[in-house]
This record gives sequence, C-alpha cells and structure tokens, in this order.
Amino acid sequence: MVRARSAASMTLRRVFLYGTILSLTALISILTPGPAHPQTDTATAATEGENDAATTLPHMVITTEKYGDIVIELYPDQAPKAVERITSLVESGFYNGLWFHRVEPYVIQTGAVESDLPKLEGEMFSQKLTHEEGMVGMARLPDDYDSAKTQFYICKKHLPLMNSEYTLFGKVIEGMDIVKKIKKGDKIKTITIVR
Repeated sequence: MVRARSAASMTLRRVFLYGTILSLTALISILTPGPAHPQTDTATAATEGENDAATTLPHMVITTEKYGDIVIELYPDQAPKAVERITSLVESGFYNGLWFHRVEPYVIQTGAVESDLPKLEGEMFSQKLTHEEGMVGMARLPDDYDSAKTQFYICKKHLPLMNSEYTLFGKVIEGMDIVKKIKKGDKIKTITIVR
C-alpha cells in the first residue's frame, strides 16, 4: 500500500514538474519575438528534396466532439519513430474518446497520462523543424529525452525554447481555429490516418 502511494506521489510530482517547465518555457517564448517567416517555409525546407512531388505525406484527422476536424500533415522523414508510434496508436483506436487534459495559452495536449508502452527514443536532435504555431510534437518527461509514449501536443504559438528539446512529427494544415477553441476536458471523437 505504501509503495502504491509512493508511486502515485512520484507520478503526480512528475506531471506537476513537467507542467511547470512547459509553463516557464512558454512564458519566455511569449516574450521572445517570433521569426520573420512562417513555419510553412521551415516545414517545406525540412522536407524539400526528401519527398518528391509524386509522394503524398500522410495526414492525421482529429475529429473533436464539439468543434469539427483538425487536419495534421505528418512528417515520417523527420520523425519516423514518432510517426510510426502515433499511427499505430491511432489505427488501434487508442485516442478515441480521450480528452485534452492540458490546455494552456501556448499549447494543447492529449494522450494517456500513464502507459505501459515502451519509451520512445527522441528524434529532436536531427530535426530541421521548429516550434511554430500549428506544429505537433511528442510530450515527454522533463528529465528524459527518450521518454515519449502516447502524449502529443499542438503549439498555439511560436515556442523557440522548445526547439531541439521535443520531437516534432507534424503540422496542423487545417483547423488551427479549432485548436484555439479547445478547452480542458474537450473530447476527441475519433482520430484517423489518411494516406
């Protein structure tokens, strides 16, 4: 019984610490001016030459219960492990019925707080993508780059201090207005992958 309480206490401390670090990062990011160019330029540059014109990138469609669809373009060339994990979870119906448990002025986040899945190796250090509005990344523990499991977030604004700290795997291409309407506790009806 004591061990169970201790484990629960450790989990709560980690979640609190993670939230505090993200909040401080966002505050500093808000005070830092954004780039002169939109993320579409960075995303295009990052995937340019790696995907020929005949190749269509896969999409993830999040259908919310209240507001409609958010369409996310996935970047398997930039984050193959993250895209494989997310795709597998989506196709198993893992996210259907889950809610957005973290909603801040700078980010929304969903996924399971606890999961028995193995930790996912971070892919942030080799990426050319940056944390701009609409970018989608894997959440992780603050002290472990290789600890992402099921949780992912969507940036609501430019967050430069998160660059090279979290693996980015996609970008919202439709429904950014819906992302900004999401409130804590709003549910996901379904998520599907479109190839």
